[in-house]
Amino acid sequence: MSRRIRSTGPDSPRLFALDAIALRPTGGARLRALALRKGRPLTRGQAREDEDAKTMQRLRGWGRQLADEFGLRYRALDPESAGVVEHYGICYEDGVIRIRLRHATTGRLLKESSLVDTLCHELAHLRHFDHSERFRRLYLRILDSARRRGYYRPGPGTDGRGRQLALMFDSSGCGTVEQGETRR
Repeated sequence: MSRRIRSTGPDSPRLFALDAIALRPTGGARLRALALRKGRPLTRGQAREDEDAKTMQRLRGWGRQLADEFGLRYRALDPESAGVVEHYGICYEDGVIRIRLRHATTGRLLKESSLVDTLCHELAHLRHFDHSERFRRLYLRILDSARRRGYYRPGPGTDGRGRQLALMFDSSGCGTVEQGETRR
């Protein structure tokens, strides 16, 4: 006994409608698709990374302009590693500068004026790897240029000379690596 297979054309009878048997995405698949859409809200970690990246982009641009103005050369300007709390910035002899972007205890982004102040301090170390009078003069000239360019805008109640100046002789506050010392 042989059976004939009936055609399945548009007029042939069906047991159920095609849309009833369509696969629907699972909850996980819907969440993944939602996460891939543009304009999605960022997680706290993603927002922090985005904020850090934008801040470093601004600092790198300002650092390039200030370094060019003063004839300074650096190899890299990077954010300091998470968890480093001993210093705000550090300049290595090979021209690598690292700047801490976040407050040690609150984790909040540091004020832009503090970041620019630190940037100017570390740029001055590219020429003078100490805290001599020559270093201080160069640091203040770089800071003054940053102020004129609109990068450095200290808040009210400051003398505008930079926070680093007050901490300059506290060797624990500056991350300069002296000759003979090892990098952290």
